[in-house]
Amino acid sequence: MSEQTQEQGMSQPRRVVVVGAGMAGVQTAVALREQGFTGTVTLIGAEPHQPYDRPPLSKAVLLGKAEGSAFDVDFESLALELRLGCEALAVRADAHVLDTSEGPVPYDVLVVA
Repeated sequence: MSEQTQEQGMSQPRRVVVVGAGMAGVQTAVALREQGFTGTVTLIGAEPHQPYDRPPLSKAVLLGKAEGSAFDVDFESLALELRLGCEALAVRADAHVLDTSEGPVPYDVLVVA
């Protein structure tokens, strides 16, 4: 943090909420940790299962013969909070709150992926 930021009383964000558990959302959450962010990272996805890569539609996908496409990410070791089966409903930007099907989620930074 720069001296100017400290002097102005501003601090680094402590809570990042990423809406969307697809490739963009997962990569955003992983990149935050890789770049040294130590605050809370919450990944919200409407689907109830672990995030997975959504490959282009193919005959193998339609026939149910496509190989597993789960991300090879250890969410627990990265201290990423997964909220699966949780639908984002509205953003109250002035209050820094994301309304979800499981209740309000406060944030300092919101990423819609």
